[in-house]
Amino acid sequence: MNINTTKIISLLFFIFSAFYLYTAYQIQVFAFDENAPFNARTFPIYLGYAGLFFSGLKLILPDPDTIKVEHRNLAYKKTLLLIIVSIIYGATILKAGYFLTTSLFLLSSYYFLGERRWFLMFFLSFPFVAAFMYFIHGILEIYLRDPFLQSIGVMG
Repeated sequence: MNINTTKIISLLFFIFSAFYLYTAYQIQVFAFDENAPFNARTFPIYLGYAGLFFSGLKLILPDPDTIKVEHRNLAYKKTLLLIIVSIIYGATILKAGYFLTTSLFLLSSYYFLGERRWFLMFFLSFPFVAAFMYFIHGILEIYLRDPFLQSIGVMG
């Protein structure tokens, strides 16, 4: 069996999906939500199984073509910046709230990936996150604690 980068990445994603699935089963739900058809752990569990399934398929099935990658053409700096921004996002989301941190995360990610049209970057971050927040909080009635929106009086 030939080992190539696709198989190694698939194996790493399989391990990540297994860990994600394990932690998805650890999510606590309310007692009245335990037997509901959709609760806090439903989607993460399905996502974990889908990751295991697709990465397992990629591991088992043969690769038709192997691609030669020139490492000097890869954007390691952008990748490192996105990892740093993701760590900062994860560290600040509980303190600053979903709306502000997700909007700033998207804005900075667009910038680091090379987008320089500020109107497009702003429109795809702040209003998009606000619409998604309204969908989650207003329509689906899923409560997200957001200290920033509470401090400016938007959420109660």
